[in-house]
Amino acid sequence: LTPSSAHSFLKRYQLRGGRLTRFRVRRPAAEGSTAEVHLSARDTENNTRVRLRVVFEGVEEFRFQRRPGPARERLNDVQIGFFGPLVYLNLDAFPEDGPPKVMDFRASDCFLAGRTARWEVVERKAAGD
Repeated sequence: LTPSSAHSFLKRYQLRGGRLTRFRVRRPAAEGSTAEVHLSARDTENNTRVRLRVVFEGVEEFRFQRRPGPARERLNDVQIGFFGPLVYLNLDAFPEDGPPKVMDFRASDCFLAGRTARWEVVERKAAGD
């Protein structure tokens, strides 16, 4: 994900109403942490449900916190931001006037930030595989 591709990514993949299906952080030796996020979304090009895998390298910040009360099952709003050398993903965004600021991401219960982010569509396994 880059500043020039983030808008088209969010436009193509409707994440509102989707689900966070997996979150994992690994810490290889010298390269720093890697985070992997799996999401379900609707592909607006062909109106189908897809599974996305987003990998962040050089993770410097993250928070995935569950608060007391009813569990949230669906994503409400998702934002991507670029601040300094980091790519931020906020899976718990709330509407604000104007463009999001880094503090909006850090105030979220569900965000991460890394030096690079890449994504791919994960194909569903066929029955019997």
